[in-house]
Amino acid sequence: MLRIGVVGAGIGGAHGATVQNSGLATCAAICDRDPAKLRWRIETYAKELSFTPHGYADFGDMLRNENLDGVIVSTPSGVHHEQAVTAAEHGVNILVDKPLDISVAHMDAIEAAVRKAGVLCGVNYPSRFQPTLWAVKQAITAGDFGKLLMVDMRLKWYRDQVYYDKGGWRGTWAMDGGGSLMNMGSHPMDILTWFAGKPVKVRGDFAALNHKMETEDWTGAVVEFENSVRSCISTTTNVSPKNDRVFFDIHGTSGSAFICNGAIVETNIESLGNAVPPPSPNAIIDFLKSISEKRPPQTDLMQGRRSVELILAIYESARQQKTLSLQ
Repeated sequence: MLRIGVVGAGIGGAHGATVQNSGLATCAAICDRDPAKLRWRIETYAKELSFTPHGYADFGDMLRNENLDGVIVSTPSGVHHEQAVTAAEHGVNILVDKPLDISVAHMDAIEAAVRKAGVLCGVNYPSRFQPTLWAVKQAITAGDFGKLLMVDMRLKWYRDQVYYDKGGWRGTWAMDGGGSLMNMGSHPMDILTWFAGKPVKVRGDFAALNHKMETEDWTGAVVEFENSVRSCISTTTNVSPKNDRVFFDIHGTSGSAFICNGAIVETNIESLGNAVPPPSPNAIIDFLKSISEKRPPQTDLMQGRRSVELILAIYESARQQKTLSLQ
């Protein structure tokens, strides 16, 4: 049985439960700097799931004491590299909550540490295991859309000012890396690059239209990919009343698919009606399987970097007010 640790008792607490219920591993330890949050999480595990992982305030102590096979990093985005590099230096496989990190330098540090240690590293993008999006990817790969022409993405969410004010790190460049695009948009941006490939040219814009924040609550961009696929992107957290939606419009020479929140609204691609489901229900189960099978996780380090690099290029394009090349 694999031994897995979790760092970050917030969202990471749910990950620990998934690990423990997987039948593939045990959640051996959990780490958080907030003693009250850590204590509450361990007590909740004991009460609701009948297991009690070891608790740690120091991540290094957890790695030294627990003989872990893997660790799930669920800390604020801007410090992912700190825990990932430390885990790699201890020879522990890593799954990082989205995004991989918020700067190229931080991602470079993770990549260097992972390659030196020879450990696995994946990024937790659960949307890749959504059956409809999985089916679309398989159909694109099989050529069912013909030559892919356009993949457009729109994220229409609502977040109030309270959301950005609490926690102290949301909507900041240093810790969140951005707003509607880097935080909320990181999931669909990963899907966009999964579908369309490597971006080569981008023109972007962003603004804070309705929130007091460092970063942005609206972003727009036009992207060209290496295979000539074009994309129009829009993300916002200003759409009220709150009824969060993410749209993908996929167009090829043989047909189209219109998707809203993981459901097909309209399509003429017949293979989408009888697609094979993804081999794992979520990224955490895939990570556990990847350790046992000694193969890269579904969203590996390279793929985890790609969408973040595109997001950073959109921000930089807006700052420079010009089209940027990513090649």
